[in-house]
Amino acid sequence: MTLYDKLVKRLGWLFRAMYKLNVIGAENVPEDGCFILCSNHTAKFDPVVLILSVKPRRVHFMAKIETFKVPLFGGFIKKLGMFPVSRGQTDMTSIKTALKYLKDGEVVGIFPQGTRRPGVDPKTTEAKEGVAMLSYRTKCTVLPAFIKTKKRKLRPFSKTTVIIGKPIKNEELGMVNGTPSEYKKATERIFGDICALEDSI
Repeated sequence: MTLYDKLVKRLGWLFRAMYKLNVIGAENVPEDGCFILCSNHTAKFDPVVLILSVKPRRVHFMAKIETFKVPLFGGFIKKLGMFPVSRGQTDMTSIKTALKYLKDGEVVGIFPQGTRRPGVDPKTTEAKEGVAMLSYRTKCTVLPAFIKTKKRKLRPFSKTTVIIGKPIKNEELGMVNGTPSEYKKATERIFGDICALEDSI
């Protein structure tokens, strides 16, 4: 058993109980092969909530580099397989890391909003196009998910529902040449599917 598996097993029950985690649509999680897990983003523990929601698939999340500098928490998320990305610039190291994981048939997690937006309707926020680029480069499926909480804030001892949508195959995104306009349209499709999940239950 890997350290990742041990952490998920030992701490999973605690997070599930603390955040009253309920998962809808677990049957939509691909059993094998690469995919990019995408969700709305409201709290620093969102990656942990999503990791528990798609187990046993292992997820490698991109997280802003500043997070890794937080005492204890930085070490914890690193052991959970997360890797740093520098915001506000094109971080080739993080892109290469994500591409390698996907080409190896693994799962990469990305928040298209780029940063946490607690209490904000995600439909009013802008989504970045990194997910579309990764899907185009690897031909991997995109799996949309939505973390639904009271007042769009993740709080201990308050119900948290993760809704997992139908996988979006790469060929459904209409990216033929990998142009900026194609990335933009694909991103709109992906983030639109994510936001639509909020009202699906």
